[in-house]
Amino acid sequence: MIIMKKIYLILIFVLASFFAFSSQETKNVAKVKVKRGLASALAPDGTKTEIKKGMWIKEGSIIKTGDKSFVRLSFIDKSSMNIGPKSELKIEQFSKDKPGVINVLTGKIRSKVTKDYLQLEKDKSKLFIKSKSAVMGIRGTEFLFSANALTGASTAVLFEGSVVFSKINKGDNLANLEALVNKGRKISPGQFSVAIKNKKKATVPSKMSTKQFKGLEGNSEFVASSKKNVKKVKSIVPPGLAGDIVSSDSNQIVNDIQKVTAIKLTPSEREVDQDLIKESKGYVKGDDIKPVDGSIVHIDSGAIIPLGVDSTFDKNTGEWVSNSVGAVDTNGGYIPPEGFAITDDGKLLTTDLSSGQVKEVVIHDIKPLDEVRPLEEIQVIDYTPPANEPIPGDLPPLAPGEEPINPDGEKLPEGELNPDGEFGPEVSESGDEILPPPPKPGDCSTCNQPNTFGDSGAPPPIPTGKTRAIIQVNRQ
Repeated sequence: MIIMKKIYLILIFVLASFFAFSSQETKNVAKVKVKRGLASALAPDGTKTEIKKGMWIKEGSIIKTGDKSFVRLSFIDKSSMNIGPKSELKIEQFSKDKPGVINVLTGKIRSKVTKDYLQLEKDKSKLFIKSKSAVMGIRGTEFLFSANALTGASTAVLFEGSVVFSKINKGDNLANLEALVNKGRKISPGQFSVAIKNKKKATVPSKMSTKQFKGLEGNSEFVASSKKNVKKVKSIVPPGLAGDIVSSDSNQIVNDIQKVTAIKLTPSEREVDQDLIKESKGYVKGDDIKPVDGSIVHIDSGAIIPLGVDSTFDKNTGEWVSNSVGAVDTNGGYIPPEGFAITDDGKLLTTDLSSGQVKEVVIHDIKPLDEVRPLEEIQVIDYTPPANEPIPGDLPPLAPGEEPINPDGEKLPEGELNPDGEFGPEVSESGDEILPPPPKPGDCSTCNQPNTFGDSGAPPPIPTGKTRAIIQVNRQ
């Protein structure tokens, strides 16, 4: 009889748990407003669904986007979240009575959280964004958050409002995210911070390159640039001099400020101004590491492009500028200089002029401006591509159920795939390739052209991206 009672109680407990789980499982927390390209949602019960505009996403779901794909969600509190290409995140918690938790497994998101969400206390987080390496407390704001599963780095950029960004270390109590956040870095609009795998704390918030910040701010849908390199520009700073000497001395900067503001600075205020300029060069003080103000960040990987002594100080923006480390495009993406390339995991590559071998530029350590040599003088080491890195031109087959898309994220019409499921020329019903007609006699605009690789004369680094070429064949 006692055994039967125990079995009965166990059954009641199991059924109660089942119904509680079923109730939670049906809780819709976000609606899909925009979807481009390939994207899927894995519900808590294991059901996988192709994401479509207008569908509801349940709490506990995992959302995954494909290459050149994009999803915009509108949550039940009217907050919005844009999910970038090749991203994966889990909506761990989202309700009207407690802060939400979004776990970014890899990729990047852009979100705008309503300022009256939950009506929580001023210094309490309304939403937590976390990854394997970092957690960020949101307190009514617009931000960009990126996590890279390859590097273990997470990056935060603030556009508006207030966030606190903290590194997650082994042994940290993930059950109390607010306590973790309160130990982190408070980021101001225009600043960025990176949580790096082998560093105990996230970097001290620094001013991002104004051009990159404006590009990222206007690129809410993660549009990628097609530009791969920019022409090399020689530094205007002569060897042996620092950029602040070439720009102007500190007294001249003070005089310029006075002309604009019509305010006379006291000697003590002049010293503060000089201290700010000194701090803008970045520093390393134990676990407190501050990148240079004006830094360019490779958002996807969290790599900070090193600005060195050949940089000049822009007194109008309060940041350092280098013409020799590359550039940023209108969408905020980093473009390496001619002869360099950057991989998905943030490794900066170049080609050795004597051997033609691809080398890796050592940019892992963050150093103050005065301790960094120009890009072409930084130490290089041998580069070994990852075992799973495809050979250039060798495209992997489409995954089961994956549909081809063009660069605009739209599905391709039938007839633009070869039998292997790759982009390629059209084929006949028998499977034979339909070849274009041969060139007419004398039509050889590309014959006998020399191979050119820019000013250096050396071949460019091995490309790291994947390209599927769409070949249109004219029918005769």
